[in-house]
Amino acid sequence: MSSDPQELSGVIRRVDHLGSATSQLFSRLYQGLRKGSEPPSANGSPSDSSNSETETGTKNRDVEIERLNAIIHALDEGIIVQDTEGRVLIENAAAKKLIGSRKDFWTSELGTLFNAFRDVVRLESELAPLGEPARIQINNMIIGAQVAAVADSQGKRIGTMMVLRDVTRDALADRLKDSFVTAISHELRTPMAVIKGMSDVIMGQPQDKPPNRKFLETLSRNVDILDRMIVELLDIGEMSATAFSVRRDPLNIEDLVWQVERGMKPEVKKAKLDVKIMIKDIDRIHLTGDDQRLRWALGHLLQNSIRYTEPNGHIIIIVGLSGDNQVAIQVVDTGVGISKRDLPHVFERFYRGEPRTRSGKLLDPRGLGQGLFVARTVAESHGGYLSVQSEVGQGSVFTMVLPLQQLN
Repeated sequence: MSSDPQELSGVIRRVDHLGSATSQLFSRLYQGLRKGSEPPSANGSPSDSSNSETETGTKNRDVEIERLNAIIHALDEGIIVQDTEGRVLIENAAAKKLIGSRKDFWTSELGTLFNAFRDVVRLESELAPLGEPARIQINNMIIGAQVAAVADSQGKRIGTMMVLRDVTRDALADRLKDSFVTAISHELRTPMAVIKGMSDVIMGQPQDKPPNRKFLETLSRNVDILDRMIVELLDIGEMSATAFSVRRDPLNIEDLVWQVERGMKPEVKKAKLDVKIMIKDIDRIHLTGDDQRLRWALGHLLQNSIRYTEPNGHIIIIVGLSGDNQVAIQVVDTGVGISKRDLPHVFERFYRGEPRTRSGKLLDPRGLGQGLFVARTVAESHGGYLSVQSEVGQGSVFTMVLPLQQLN
């Protein structure tokens, strides 16, 4: 939520425009609510004329209050109106949807915002924002909240209003940007350090001595790692700009799968895992596509399973026909699984969930968090799709479905 108080004023102006031409909209609302709770006069029985005038005034006030209530309840923003003691007078539908029960309101940080500005009793305008907008987590959402004091025509504070908005996506985007900068820094640091170290060693050798081949191989391998990261980041930029395109060459799915598996052998061995490959209907599988990008996508799926499967676990890559005109490539693991909270977001760019081992340990593998986003985009660019099924503690199944080449 923006810290600009004009956003709050914009909400109030919309209500004021709908409710009345007067600038004292909320003052009248408060006065109406307060008058409605006052006891009858103790000066004796009023005359019939007074009774009639009072009755007419009461009806007009009730109609106006009902009208203003309807306007507030129609707003997309959550609105909570409190009196000077903190009692909630109005809570519109949007606020109830964001917060839930009244108990949820009082037990969250939202319920403490009123007390933070209790000492403000005089105002220069009818509605004055108090403090900066706050971000508060409640019911698995991040709520942006701006508190404003409401005053009467003399500037005396008569209550408080709170404007609420769901800023979960904005907050998540900010968090992902920070995570991305941190992750890319870590990912770049390792190959850069190796390259710098090997270069210093080679530079320190006598000029008449041939360079150590193992050093050169290490340099080449880490340069390749940097090059792959740069290519991936550029491709991700293309994906986001919807300018991503793929080649349409004949593919050998069996070779593709085995190449990916062989390329991951060092990681598989280090993680102490077992990877099996099962290919069915190979004679009937005819594909066209971009070999490099599909290897990249499948590599991300296998790498994801490696990172989230505990030692002595198992991974199976299954390839076979799915219907008459499709092939399914499945990566099945016995990993930690994906929580219901993270599952809807796993294919989002740079999303990093909170996977935990069966013992409750939080896993935080290195990476940019873009692997599943890339795999899904590659599958879709080939006219297919990528789906996932997962149970916490049981493992995950990622299924990439691609259309078969139509033979004449």
